[in-house]
Amino acid sequence: MARPKQQPGREALRTDKAVERSGAAPFPMIGLSILIVCLLGLTAATAARNRIYHDPVSLWHSAVKSSPNKKRTHENYGQALSSAGRLDEALKQLNTVLSLPDTDQSVPFRDVYREVGVVYFRLGLVDESIIAWKKGLVYAPMDAGLMNNISLALLRQKRPDEALSYALQAVQSNPYMPEPMNTSGEVYLTLGQPAKAAEYFMRYVQFRPEDSRGYWNAALALERAGDYQRSAQYASAFLSLERDPRFVQAGQQLLQSLKARMGSAGIPK
Repeated sequence: MARPKQQPGREALRTDKAVERSGAAPFPMIGLSILIVCLLGLTAATAARNRIYHDPVSLWHSAVKSSPNKKRTHENYGQALSSAGRLDEALKQLNTVLSLPDTDQSVPFRDVYREVGVVYFRLGLVDESIIAWKKGLVYAPMDAGLMNNISLALLRQKRPDEALSYALQAVQSNPYMPEPMNTSGEVYLTLGQPAKAAEYFMRYVQFRPEDSRGYWNAALALERAGDYQRSAQYASAFLSLERDPRFVQAGQQLLQSLKARMGSAGIPK
């Protein structure tokens, strides 16, 4: 999960790259077979294949050339191109998957439309990404990952009421998936309901206790809700986990501010 480049200041931190590919985990790696090659007697042809398979893009490009009518190879090639930032090429491969005969059912339409939406989102075409993810929901109405993605896209478009509906549906659909909890907290914070935001951020922390950003978000929401004591606890937990000096500085500033306010209010620090 990529960390935001800017110092956090007093903004909630997202726990993913805005959108996710899988309903089970944010960023699954493309499954690649590990080839163990005996160095003794290595042929020129084997060496050439190793150069071809040096990276996922090359591997799946070769697979597409070998099996041009298989949906799975085009999908994996599209994912590899998307991860490499070659988004227009990725979209072409994913559209190829959608155009191939339905007799090949190796790739669920839900997964293709999920990836199409990811590519559109990376291209800045948020409307198109929402359309793609909603098409995915036609094939998988209870897919929490798709609903979470739609929520984040709607939030990007400053449509928080609609975003909240999808985020809460995602939580209800899969109560063990942490990302929709963080998204729900972010939407509630945008709507000016920090107590509700804190509730969801704290639930996220229960599932991802190793993620420092969850503690930051909970501390921020609790501060805005006026619960300075618990906010300080989460800020301290954030500082115990965080290693980036920029974020450590922001956490220290928040904790000092909270301690000052608790002291003026007569709250034990």
